[in-house]
Order: sequence, then C-alpha cells, then structure tokens
Amino acid sequence: MDIRVEQGLTEGANYFETYAKETLQKYFTNYPFVESIKVFFRGKKHPYKKVKLQARLKGKDVFVEATGPRHDIALDAATDKLRSQVEKYKSKRYKRAS
Repeated sequence: MDIRVEQGLTEGANYFETYAKETLQKYFTNYPFVESIKVFFRGKKHPYKKVKLQARLKGKDVFVEATGPRHDIALDAATDKLRSQVEKYKSKRYKRAS
C-alpha cells in the first residue's frame, strides 16, 4: 500500500501532499486489491489546476484526471472518478458467491 505524490515546483505542496494521502488512504482499507496510487498535479502558474491519479490494482492500471480552480477540488473530482473505476473493477473481478 503506497501513495506517492509527484509534484513540480508548487508552493503549499506539503498541505496538498497530506490532504492527498488522507483522502486516498481509505482506498487501501475499503479495497484490498489496490496496490498503489500515484498523484500527479500541475503547478501554480496555470489558471486551472489538473490532478492525475494512477492506481495500480491487481493486474491492471487505472488512470483518471480532473481539473478545478484549486488542487484539492481537482483531487476530490478525480477521487470520485477513481471510485467509479475501482467499483467497476471490483464488480467484474470479485463477484459474490451465492
């Protein structure tokens, strides 16, 4: 279980890094097949902040991205997209036994 935040030259990166780790930590407790999540984000100079997430599931990589006026808002939008992708993966791979 690994969360990596890949960053450029951005002020306040420590706040975003801790926020990202707190937000994404729930995926490891709720979905045991999630191996790692990498977070990439665009720097301060752009008017819209872009966050990309790369999640490594058992046997598959999932990529999502979202934009917003701030990095934390973009991260929240990206985690919503990631949740839907992980749920789809879970329903295909881990069907309940009847």
